[in-house]
Amino acid sequence: MGDAIFHRDGDLFVPSEYAGSPWYRGYVHGGPPAGLLARCIEQHVGDPEYQLVRLTVDLFRAVPSVPLRATVETVRGGRRVMGVAASLWADDVEVTRASAQLLRRSDEPGLEPPATVPEGPEGLPVGRGFNRVRPDGTYESPPRGLPGFHNTIEVAWATALNAPHPAAWLRIPMPFIDGEPTSPATAAAALSDFGNAIAGRFTLEGQKSGSYINSDITLYMDRDPVDEWVCLEVPYRQEIRGVGHVESIWYDREGRYGRGVETRLANHNRDT
Repeated sequence: MGDAIFHRDGDLFVPSEYAGSPWYRGYVHGGPPAGLLARCIEQHVGDPEYQLVRLTVDLFRAVPSVPLRATVETVRGGRRVMGVAASLWADDVEVTRASAQLLRRSDEPGLEPPATVPEGPEGLPVGRGFNRVRPDGTYESPPRGLPGFHNTIEVAWATALNAPHPAAWLRIPMPFIDGEPTSPATAAAALSDFGNAIAGRFTLEGQKSGSYINSDITLYMDRDPVDEWVCLEVPYRQEIRGVGHVESIWYDREGRYGRGVETRLANHNRDT
């Protein structure tokens, strides 16, 4: 068995150590369940002409690092529009769920405004996790925290530490599910949870910010990313009385392909 985020055990998906949470031992990061739900939805639909245009994942409880079972159902079937719902279960407990909309592609002409893609990933220092890396490959500060998905992904920062709109290139450096190719939509969904992490680098002069976790993820994609490297830029975040949201713009080497929104909750008390 090789390194992977999940391993298969019959119909079950078993999280590896690389899926772990930064907050709690024995639980998984929010990204791997999102990616797993996207993968199950894609396989349920089974038609590559349908584009996964919107995926919303409700992270209503911490997902334990135990074998997970997936259920998927078509909510609305059609020739051009499909609605799909999916859930992950730990034994008989639903631990997270997703709703998705898929639209059939066509050759209809449309607008694609020009976008300035952030620098990289070639030529940028690449590290594991969000600790910044110097050009010589050494970390500016030692990696810390529990091992898990957040320390597994490869990160190449495209902006300076105090940039008004922080941006970073991200890549999952191993199979998402052992023995399976990782689809672009699966990888994008798994990485979509990091809008909240990069938002922690977003600052406003004269204002302080505490620690925030995200309670959901919504990812919009007009097309799939072209390869395994994707770039996330955070142009906006706001919190009022302990709740808020962060918006992210998603790029690949060819331009902008999507947008993300995450709801945020102050993390001074982690009892949920």
